[in-house]
Parts: sequence; structure tokens; C-alpha cells
Amino acid sequence: MKLRNKLFIQHTITIIMLLAAMYVVVNYTLSKSMIERDTQTLSQYYDLHRIEALKIVNDKKISIEQLFSGTYAPLIASHLAANSNFQVQLFDPEGTIIGDSGNREDLVKRSDIDAALGGQTATVITEGENSQMLIYASPFLYEGKIVGGFRYLLDLNKHEETLSAMRTWFIGVALGCLLVALLASYSFSFFIMQPLHALQQALKLVTVGDFSRKITVRSQDEVRELADDFNQMSEALQEHIELLHYEQSKQKKFYDNVTHELKTPLTSIIGFSDLIDKMERIDDIRICNVYIRKESTRLLQMVEELLQSSLKGDEAWRVQVERTDLAAILTDSLRILEPTLLKSAITTTVQVQACEVYIDPKRTQQVLFNVIENAIKHSECTQLNVRLEQQEYQCLVRITDNGKGMTEEEVRTLFLPADEKAERPISAHSHGLGLLLCQQLMELQGGDITVHSREGSGTEVILSFQMEPVLSQGLLQN
Repeated sequence: MKLRNKLFIQHTITIIMLLAAMYVVVNYTLSKSMIERDTQTLSQYYDLHRIEALKIVNDKKISIEQLFSGTYAPLIASHLAANSNFQVQLFDPEGTIIGDSGNREDLVKRSDIDAALGGQTATVITEGENSQMLIYASPFLYEGKIVGGFRYLLDLNKHEETLSAMRTWFIGVALGCLLVALLASYSFSFFIMQPLHALQQALKLVTVGDFSRKITVRSQDEVRELADDFNQMSEALQEHIELLHYEQSKQKKFYDNVTHELKTPLTSIIGFSDLIDKMERIDDIRICNVYIRKESTRLLQMVEELLQSSLKGDEAWRVQVERTDLAAILTDSLRILEPTLLKSAITTTVQVQACEVYIDPKRTQQVLFNVIENAIKHSECTQLNVRLEQQEYQCLVRITDNGKGMTEEEVRTLFLPADEKAERPISAHSHGLGLLLCQQLMELQGGDITVHSREGSGTEVILSFQMEPVLSQGLLQN
């Protein structure tokens, strides 16, 4: 379901609930207001009827006892109910209805009469014949005594008719309001979704590399902020892609130049090799060999320069430090190297404990690979012990082998800078750049690498990692 439809349905349900609540409140308020108004009207009628009854008694037309007797009470009740829309009843001190202006039978519920004879005004709503009745009963006091009371019965059918008309009117108005509100909500959701649709289309263009689309939103809300963030993201991506293209162009030019330079000595070597097959004189063959050796040496020097350029590249100098469990990195690295260790018939013992440090996981794994592969290739060991231990502010990884070890001079040349490569040991398996790269990567992460070795007693490499973040000085850290 689309977001616009979800908003429309949500608004519809909210409006219907509000209208239903308003219907209940209005219906209850109107009904209560009408009952209170009728009760007040009946109270006012009682005051007038009491004055009129007292006037009859004071004029000595009848006595107070005759007023509440079976002889005069029906006449008085009919007289008081004349030109009114309610029924009047008179009851004596025993609670017996002795006068009634209508032909309605006495109601079963008489709690109002009991309350009136107790000196209180009573108002009740009860069920009559096919209708509801509002009953108002009040005591009649004469010379400090309750001598009877007046009782008024008002049929509430007209009230129900009025309330029914009001309900019909309210429902009609509510439906009209609902229709208008839904139309407004649908239109409003269209304006809300319009920039989101534009953002969706722009994102589709981004997926195919088109960052030219910009989103314009004039409202001051979260949608405006989202559009601004998207525009900034597009600009940033476009800048990064342009920079990437520029770097790729530089890299391509570099490799084109290197390829061209490598092509020259290789062509010469191939050419002299072809000549050797055609020569008979030993002196000519020796001359070709001299040129082949000379060109091979130049080719080797060019490869060495290429390796050093790769080592000093920007990517090799960047690390992204984060808080990581070093034990997990170490365990994962050993698992990856397990086939190589088995192939080399090297048994491994591992002792690790959880230790969280600030490192670049990828660079750290690269360091571990280099150190362990060096032990596999050069140490001639049969056993490798890896231990991770935690000290006060750092974690140490100790990698120990039982191989042939190294002399002090060999250990010293492991971390020589690139401009002293002539002193670095070079073999068929390595150019001696691995540990130097490890040292640089460890320093970038605020750590360190040290090597302890004795000839004939194996080698121990100690990698120290900081448990707090350290920013390497003079170097960029992402």
C-alpha cells in the first residue's frame, strides 16, 4: 500500500472517530439540557400553582383539607393542567393520588411521592405507556406541615422527536464535513507526497549515475530538510565520483607509463634471447648474455620502484579506527590461514581472551596475515603459538615459532626504510616489504610491533594495540 493511501486511510479513521465522539457528546448534552429545562419549567409551574391554590384557600372558598380531598382535588388538578402539555396530579399525606388531570393510570414507581412527602423535591424519568415520562413531585406545605403535594407528568415523546431531528441534522452535517475533510486530506496528502515522488525519481537517476536532479521544496518542514540533505548528498557523490575519475585517470596514466617502461627491457631481453639461438661464436653469446643481464637488472630495479610506489600510495596510509574485539579478529585470521598451516605441517596453539581495542579491523588482519605468513615461509618452524593477553591500557598479541630464528643484524634490517632497501633481505618468496608495511599500519592505529629472535631459538613477534583511541600525528585517519 502506498504512503499516500495510508495517510488517507489514517485521516479517514481519525475524522470518523472524532465525529462519533462529537455525536455522543452532543446527543448527551442536548438530552440533558432539555430535561433540565423541562424540570425548571415544571418547578416554575409548581410555584404558580401553589400560589393559586393558596389563594383559593385564603379566599375561604375551600379549606386546605378540602383542597387535598377526593371531592375537589380532581377539579383542582384539571384546572391547573388547563392549557398545558403536562398532566397534573394531587396526592394526600398518605401518598394516595386523589386528583388527576388525565386518564393515565397511576405509575408503578412512586419513589418521587415518597421523597416529596419527606420534604424534598423529586425528579425521575420512568417508562410510561409506550413512552418515557418525566415526573416532577413537590411537597405542599401549609402552616409548617406537609398536607399533600403536586405531581407533574410530562410526556417525553416530543423530546425524542426533537432529538431524532437533531440527530438526523447532525449526521447530515457530519457526513458533509467528512466528505469535505477527506477531499482536503486527499489534496493535502498530494502536496505532501509530491516532493517525495520527486525524490523517488531523483533516486532512480542516482542509481544510474545521474546526479543532476535537484529537489526544490518551499515548505519549512522535515520534507524540506530531507530534500536539502538529498541535494547535498548528490553534490557530495558527484564530487567524489569526479575525484575518483580523476584518480583513475592518474592511475591509468601511471600504469601506462610503467607498462611502456617495462616493455622496453622485456623487448630487449626477448630480442637478445632470439639472437643467441642464431649465434655460433662464444664471444657473441657472451655479449648477448651481458645485455640480457643488464636489461634484467634494470627491469628488477623498475619492479622494486613500483613496489615502493605502491607502498607509499594514499590507500596504504589510511585507516578507519573503531572499537573492536581483537580476539574475534585474531580467531578469524587464524581460521583463514588454517589450510596453509596444515599444508606446511605446522601445528598451532592458540590462547585468547576477549579484549576490545581501537583498531582498523581490515588493516589489523592484514598485519596478522603478513606476520604469520612470514613465519610459515621463512622460519622453517613446525609449531606456532599465538597468545592474546590484556595489560593495563593495551592488548598484546604474541606470535611465537620454534623455527631457525634470526641474528641481531637480520632483525635490525626487518624494519629499514625504503631508501635502504639494499640492506633488506630479499628472497624468492618475499621482497622484504611485508614487515615494514606492518610497522606503518600498526603506527597509524597507535600500536607497535616488535620482534625478538635468536638464531636457532625461534622468533617472537609482539603486536601491541591500544585500548583507547589514538590519532597518529601527521597522518590522515578516516
